[in-house]
Amino acid sequence: MEVWKEFEANQLTHSAAHYLVAVHDILGDQGYVRSADIAKKLGIARSSASMGLHALIEKGYLKEDANKFLKLTPKGQQVAKEIIGKKVVLKRFFQDILKVDPYQAEVDTCKIEHLISSETGANLLTFIQFMSSQDPQVKKVLDKFFQLSNSAACPGLKSCTVCETVCLKEMLPTKLRVVPSNK
Repeated sequence: MEVWKEFEANQLTHSAAHYLVAVHDILGDQGYVRSADIAKKLGIARSSASMGLHALIEKGYLKEDANKFLKLTPKGQQVAKEIIGKKVVLKRFFQDILKVDPYQAEVDTCKIEHLISSETGANLLTFIQFMSSQDPQVKKVLDKFFQLSNSAACPGLKSCTVCETVCLKEMLPTKLRVVPSNK
């Protein structure tokens, strides 16, 4: 399979991931959940919630009893927990390491939390743990990163060891440059 087609091979859609996490959260909060609870939590029509949840039942992520109460299957429980874990890790990476604005970090996390692999999530967690350590050498690396990130000049495409066709840094408005926190 060509790499770009991997997106379409993802086991869950963006909406389905939110439905599973909502079921997980509501079950944790009140011990039971119905379609109307999901609609309310996600701010969507009951009919949309019903259709989305039915698709998750058909795929084996959820079960519905005779009273229309929903439960996560073991498969659904595992996937919901993975999404929640990757969400936490991604948001920490964006906010704590890259110093992305909290709202933008939340938006970006929401866009990709269900798309990255468990391997990538686990390796990102290890990287965050490393970068959050109190090691003086790590602090020097972070200081150098913020210094480079905030420098006005970019080496240009011919000198850059990363960019090949376009420099994203040059496209970024100056007001959005990374500013290190004084932790």
